[in-house]
Amino acid sequence: MGAPLDRKAQILLADLFYVNYLTKNRLCVPLNIGYISSYVDKLYGQDVEISMYKDVELLLKRIKDQQPDIVGFSFYYWNQNLNNYVVQQIRNLYGSDVLVVFGGPSVDSDEAEQLKLFNKFPEVDIFVEGEGEAGFAAIVNSALGSEGKLYESPIDCSLFIADGQLVKGEYTSINLDLSSIPSPYLNGSLDEFLVAEYMPLLQATRTCPYQCTFCVEGKERSRLRAFPLEQVKKEIDYICEWNRDRPHVVLNLAELNFGIQRQDPEIAEYLRKVADTVGYPRSVYFYQDKKFRESGKQVISALGHLNKDGLIFSLQTDHPEGVLAIKRKNLSNEMIQDGISWAKVNQVPVTTELIFGLPYETYDTMVGLLNRCVALGFDSIMVHNLFLMEGIELAREPEMERWGFHTDYRLLGNNYAMLDGTFVYEYERVVTASDYFNVDDFLNIRCLNLMFFSVFQGSFFKYFFHYVKSKDVLLASFFQEFMNPFEAEYWPEGYLQFVEEFRAAAVEELHPDLASLAAAAEQTYIANNGVAEPVRLNPYFYSRLMYRERDWIESVLLRVLENIAPHLDDAEIAEARNILELCGRLVVDLRDIKACGGEIVVEFDPNAWREDKFHQPKQSFATYEGSVSLSISDERVEMLKSFCEKETHLEDREFYFVAVETLFPRTVLFYDIDSSELESLMDENIEATVTSRPLAVPEEPSTIDALGSTPESSETEVVLTHRVSKRT
Repeated sequence: MGAPLDRKAQILLADLFYVNYLTKNRLCVPLNIGYISSYVDKLYGQDVEISMYKDVELLLKRIKDQQPDIVGFSFYYWNQNLNNYVVQQIRNLYGSDVLVVFGGPSVDSDEAEQLKLFNKFPEVDIFVEGEGEAGFAAIVNSALGSEGKLYESPIDCSLFIADGQLVKGEYTSINLDLSSIPSPYLNGSLDEFLVAEYMPLLQATRTCPYQCTFCVEGKERSRLRAFPLEQVKKEIDYICEWNRDRPHVVLNLAELNFGIQRQDPEIAEYLRKVADTVGYPRSVYFYQDKKFRESGKQVISALGHLNKDGLIFSLQTDHPEGVLAIKRKNLSNEMIQDGISWAKVNQVPVTTELIFGLPYETYDTMVGLLNRCVALGFDSIMVHNLFLMEGIELAREPEMERWGFHTDYRLLGNNYAMLDGTFVYEYERVVTASDYFNVDDFLNIRCLNLMFFSVFQGSFFKYFFHYVKSKDVLLASFFQEFMNPFEAEYWPEGYLQFVEEFRAAAVEELHPDLASLAAAAEQTYIANNGVAEPVRLNPYFYSRLMYRERDWIESVLLRVLENIAPHLDDAEIAEARNILELCGRLVVDLRDIKACGGEIVVEFDPNAWREDKFHQPKQSFATYEGSVSLSISDERVEMLKSFCEKETHLEDREFYFVAVETLFPRTVLFYDIDSSELESLMDENIEATVTSRPLAVPEEPSTIDALGSTPESSETEVVLTHRVSKRT
C-alpha cells in the first residue's frame, strides 16, 4: 500500500484448508481470523472492509475480481504451501501493490528461525509474532496512515526486512485484554460458515502454560488468559441455536488444556444443559488439562454424554532424561493411576498419546512404554512420529545437532490439490533417526504404529486383542511378531505380501528432499485419479486388514498367538478361535451389507464385555454356551447404503479406504449384538478383579529390557526377539 486511501481499505483474511472429498466434512469455522476481523473492525471499521475465506477457490476468485489492499494468512504447517501459492497469484496479478501478511503459531520467536521464514517465503511482506489481533491491528494502522512510509519504524508484534535487516516490533499481544475482542459469533462474522455447516470452534482460554519443545504452543512468551465467562455462555447459546437442526455437526473446544481455568467446570455444565435443552451438540471434542487434577474430573463429569473421547493423557514419553530434555513436567505415576482408576469407575474411555523420536527414546524404551500403557488399561493408545514444524524449539538448528536428528519428508495427510494445473501439497519433516535410534528402529515402530492404530483407534478384532491381553501376552510384542513373519513357507502368501507391502510403503513415503517428494506425490496423484499415494498408511492398511484380507487374517492371528504364547492350553486356544470367529462376523461387508451377521455361538456376553470397555477379563462375562444375533439398525443400514451408492464407482482399494476415513467414527461397530438369549453363569461368589501394573520409570534407561519392563515389575520370559517354535 502506498498513500492513504480515499476509500475503505479492502482486507482479506484467509484461514485456508484443502477441501476434498475426505476433508469437506471436517472443516472448522475460521475462528482465528474471526477474532482478528472483529478486533480490527472495532478499531478501524470506518476505514476498512474485511472479508474472510476458508476455501482457496473462493479466495482466488475474489482476488482476481478485485485487487485487495491487504491479505492476511493464518500460517500453519498444514497450509503454508497453499498460502504461498495464493501469494504467487497475488504477485502475478498486482505485483507489490498488495500487502501480504503471515501470522500464526508457526512463526518462531527465535530470530535465526525468523530470518529463515523470509528466505523461505520471500514474497511475504510481514510476519506477525504471537497472537494475531494486536499485531495485525498495528499493521493496519501503519498501512492506513503510511504515506509510503510503512517500513520506516517497527510495528508491534511484527517482523519485516528493511535494508537487509530484520526489524522487530514490541511484543504487546500477551498484554491484550481478551475482553476487548468482540465475539465473531455474536457480531455475526461467522454466520456464513455456520450456514455451510462448518464445525464450530469455541474458545474460552488462550495459550498454553507449558513449554514442550515439540509443540508450536510451547513458546516462552505464552501467558494463560481467559475470555469473559458471560461472553462464552452467550457464544454457546448462539452456536447451539444455529445448529439445533444439525446434530451431526461436532462442536470443537479450541482448548489446549480444558479444565485448567476455574471457570471451565461451569462452562462444561452450562454447555451440557444447553445441549439437553436444544438438542445440540451431541458430542464435543476437546483436550483436557495435561495435569489431570480435580478440575479435569469436574469438566468430564459435567459434559457427561457429550464427551465421546473420554479422558486423554498426553503422556508422549516417560523417559526420565527425555522428559527433562523437552522441558516437560510429566504426569506422575500417581496421577496417571488415579486418572485411569477414576475413568474406569465412571465408565469413561481413557486415551494416551505417545511420540517416538524424542530425545533419549530408543526402540526398546518405546516398546516398553507401549507395553506398560497397555498394562495400565488405556482404552486407546496413539503413537505419533516426531516431526519438526516451523515454530518449535526442537526444529532449531542447535537442537537438531544436539540430538543428531536425521529427517526425511513425507506427504501430509490429505493436504494436497491440483490448482489450475499446479500441484500444491503440504509435508511433514519426520525424524527418522537420531543418536538414539536408527532407520530400522523407525520402521519397526512404524509397524507397531499401524497395529496400535488399527486395534485401538479402529475396531480391528478388538475382542480378540483384549482376550490376548488378558492372557498376559504383551500386545506390543504380539504386534511386532505379526509385522515380522519368519519362516516364509509357514505363512499364507497373502499375509506375507501384506506385510511386505506395508514395509515398502513406509519406506517409499519418505523422501530425502522436497523436490523428490513433490515429484512422486504429483505422479501418483495423476495416476490414481486424485489420490496421492503413498500417504495415509495407517487408515489405508487398516482398511485392508479390516475388509480386504479376509482369506488369511483369522488363521494368522491364531497362529501368531500360539507361537508367542506357548503357555496357553488347548481350551484357551479354542476360546481364542471362537472370539476370532465373532470378530470376523462383526465386520460388515460394505459391498454386500447383508452378507454377514446372523447368529454365532459364544461362551461369553459380548455386549457386557464391551460396555465394561474391556476393563475386566473375559472370564468375568462367562455364560452357558449359547448364541448371539448380529443385526444392523435401520438407521445404520440407510447410512451405509447412502455411502455405497455415492462411492460405488471406486475400486475396492479406494472404496474401503474412503469408508474408514469418512464413516465416522471408525470405532463404532455397525452390528448390534443381541445377547438376550444367553444365560449367565455369574453369581455373587464370582468377583471380577482388575489389576494394573504401576507405570514403572527406571532410574537408568539401560535397565529396560527388550520388552521395556524393569526387572522389578515383570516376571515374563517372553522376549521380543525370541522366536518360539510353532505348536505341533
